[in-house]
Amino acid sequence: MKKRLSIVLFVLTIASVLLILKPSSSSASEQEMRAAWVSTVFNIDWPSKGSQGNVARQKQEYINLLEKLKSAGINTIVIQVRPESDALYKSSINPWSRYLTGVQGKNPGYDPLQFVLDESHKRGIKVHAWFNPYRASIYEDISSTASNNAINTHRDWVVKHGNKWYYDPGIPAVRDYIVNTVSEVVRNYNIDGVHFDDYFYPAPDFNDSKSFAKYGSGNKDQWRRRNVNTMIDQVHRAVKSIKPNVDFGVSPAGIWRNRSNDSNGSNTSGGESYAKHYADTRYWIKNNLVDYVVPQVYWRIGHPKADYATLVKWWSDQVRGTGVKLYIGQGIYKHGQSEYGGEDVASEIKQQINLNRRYPEIKGSIYFSARDIANIGQVYNDLKSLYGSYNGNSGSDSGNNTSPGTSSTGRLPYQNEMMGSDRAETAIQISKKSYPNGAQTAILVNGNDLVNAVVSSPLASQKNAPILLSYAGGISLNTANEIKRLKVSELIVIGDGNSITQNDINTVKRVNSNINIDRINSSDPEKVSRIIFDKISETRVVDSVFVASKNALPDALSIASKAGVQKTPILISSNESILDENIAAIRDNGISNIYFIGGPNVLSDSVISQVGNAIGLDLSQYRIYGEDRIDTNTKVLEKFYSNKFSQKAFLTRSDAPIDAITVSAFAQKSDSPVILVGRAVSNYQRQVLSERVASLVYKVGGGINLNSYKTIYSLLGGDMK
Repeated sequence: MKKRLSIVLFVLTIASVLLILKPSSSSASEQEMRAAWVSTVFNIDWPSKGSQGNVARQKQEYINLLEKLKSAGINTIVIQVRPESDALYKSSINPWSRYLTGVQGKNPGYDPLQFVLDESHKRGIKVHAWFNPYRASIYEDISSTASNNAINTHRDWVVKHGNKWYYDPGIPAVRDYIVNTVSEVVRNYNIDGVHFDDYFYPAPDFNDSKSFAKYGSGNKDQWRRRNVNTMIDQVHRAVKSIKPNVDFGVSPAGIWRNRSNDSNGSNTSGGESYAKHYADTRYWIKNNLVDYVVPQVYWRIGHPKADYATLVKWWSDQVRGTGVKLYIGQGIYKHGQSEYGGEDVASEIKQQINLNRRYPEIKGSIYFSARDIANIGQVYNDLKSLYGSYNGNSGSDSGNNTSPGTSSTGRLPYQNEMMGSDRAETAIQISKKSYPNGAQTAILVNGNDLVNAVVSSPLASQKNAPILLSYAGGISLNTANEIKRLKVSELIVIGDGNSITQNDINTVKRVNSNINIDRINSSDPEKVSRIIFDKISETRVVDSVFVASKNALPDALSIASKAGVQKTPILISSNESILDENIAAIRDNGISNIYFIGGPNVLSDSVISQVGNAIGLDLSQYRIYGEDRIDTNTKVLEKFYSNKFSQKAFLTRSDAPIDAITVSAFAQKSDSPVILVGRAVSNYQRQVLSERVASLVYKVGGGINLNSYKTIYSLLGGDMK
């Protein structure tokens, strides 16, 4: 008997060891959230409008969609079960949805949610039930709503805003109604999660004066946020009390607050959910009122107001150490349509996912919406490629942005490049990238008249204009066609007839017959700089100026981008003296904020003295220069770019200054630096760049030293605070 017992114990021990050693049936890749929102409102994703009232067709449509999503790698469905105070499930609280039969309240002949759960779970796909808590009706005319809809039984709960109806978040009974609605589904269905989207208060001008008078006190904005916070807390508690294993998550708008309004906010300048929807998502995270968040970061990498890379880093920082899971809402519905400003987020989804995977806090993605995965071949193939090869370990990168170096945190910027067959073609590429929707004005300079090109940068900023080049024998037909694509009405030509010839002008006019030509007609860069100074001062008060030498162009170009951001003129001087008229411009405008760019070998002390004597100030401490052009560039970066984070950084060859000049018109849009790349990275450049970080690095023009580029690219990685 003891021998038999020993054998049994031995077998059990071995079995236990094998179970420990055996990989989990849920692989690492299955732990990454790979979800799709399935919208039912307006019959967007499912069921189709043509299938209303047809049970068999609706079921087959869902199976077809599910199979397509599964083959793309999707492992979770987030299905909209309450689009507007209704239900795609059997409910004693809310009427059947009109999107099932065409009539709200009409029984569809089956239980759609149960069908979705059965078909999804048998394929190993999880289901989160998506509710719109406050949306009462998306139609202004509510005469067709079911009689048992709360919009009719409790008309005092709803407020008409615009052409829609919303439940008033300030009414306690509304919160109870939402909690009961969610609890009914959690109790009756084997769902894996409860999901709210970004619809809370619809706008600051929501008319809730009655509920505020009855229930409110103090600051109305804070009261509104407390109402939403309380509802979120109550729903979370209710879900966990019924089924602790069911997750509760919210998908807020992508920006909580901008840093300009709150030091805890993101380095963005877009609409804030905190102020617009009264959704204090950061509070929910820090107080564990949710199990997960899915910020809708529906913008491209490098967006000037809402940079994708900046935002995913910010959200990662917020959830770190809280236990709240972070998924990213991916805007694949943006694929170049005009209504999205030409934004083609779908085309860069692989880069976005690979960027996400560098942050261990990001546990996956949810895509809006399912139909875009099913219907857009490029999106489907990209996801299949991503999810077919990824092993699920945070930090891996199977895309085309493989690290060429190392950073202390493993986070490296996304890369892009702008390069043409020559300098003029590179300028065209920059123009297309920075002005995808056109520009009223463009600036044309000769690519060999580098000083004139430098001083044009702040004018380009003031006019919101790209800088294009006449180069290598004249203006090309491609450049003339780019002017046409931009729909330019005014072309500012900088330089005399020898610099930009009449033949060049004729080439432009052959393609752009109605264009107006405004020429700054001089071959003297000192005089050109004064004319541009005057043009800038026509529309704004000029209170600063940069002075640079015509004998040291690389020094001048280092300041071109910052001069553009500030719309600060660059006045050109010779080595030993500055024109009286340029001194007069400084004196007559009362300018005392003056910086001299370049060392004494190219811009003598006498120039500084001439300007200082004219305005009665000692300006000797306002010289900025380094040992060489790269050091001067680094000095400018250190002095004028106090924010250690930039959305973009533009890397150009130190011995090809025209690329730096033409890209300055793009760089100044996001106040991003132009960094000169030489044959090696000096200790000083390394030191300054190691303290900085960018989310997107552009390689501008050809011939950049690859080793130096890799080093600088790596240095610009790190913690994007």
